[in-house]
Amino acid sequence: MKFLVNASIGHAEPCWTNPLRMASALAAGLAFLASCTPKETQVLMQSSEALGAVLAEETVRVAGAKKRVAIISAANWGPTSTAEGAFTAALKKQGFLPFTVKSADLGDPMRRGQVGLKSADFFEALQNAADAGAVVSFAGAPLLGPGDAARLSSGHPPVLVVATATLGKVRGVWANPEQLGRLLDARIIELAIIDGSPESAAPSPGKADATHQTFAQNYRILRSPH
Repeated sequence: MKFLVNASIGHAEPCWTNPLRMASALAAGLAFLASCTPKETQVLMQSSEALGAVLAEETVRVAGAKKRVAIISAANWGPTSTAEGAFTAALKKQGFLPFTVKSADLGDPMRRGQVGLKSADFFEALQNAADAGAVVSFAGAPLLGPGDAARLSSGHPPVLVVATATLGKVRGVWANPEQLGRLLDARIIELAIIDGSPESAAPSPGKADATHQTFAQNYRILRSPH
């Protein structure tokens, strides 16, 4: 894999694509959220807000002059997440127009079966967002089969993916780093944000305000090679 890693941002936590292991991981995530103290919940919300703010910066960078930004959200995993709310608010402040292009059914993590963004939903979202400056998925990375990449138009908008355990009080969708690496190398996605570790976070060479420090302590950016 040749995808580029933002070295200033944390260490990735284990991720899986096996549906049964994914279901167990998501169940554990729900139990964690339910057991959080008010202080822990506040920290979780702050990190998710930082995620949304930094993701908005990255989206503005890749969208350029095109002001419409398409969002793929999860239809059945709870209300709009803190991360998505912070993301849309940050975009609007800069004159961008975020809109939901697809509310995807990600499946039931408590049952057998594939969990995540189905290829049909992903392709539908890209088709309906052809005039957008970027497509941002809060529903994780697309689950593409061996022949699916050939169906993509080379001129599709840049795709940015959030593949973290939680998005605030709403669970997120993990992705296997190897799966993300293949998508990045093939330029199917432009960028992915995954979970990071505070212990391995390095000082950011860019902005050093509280938002970017919080992001660096909790997340990691993977980029497509150029």
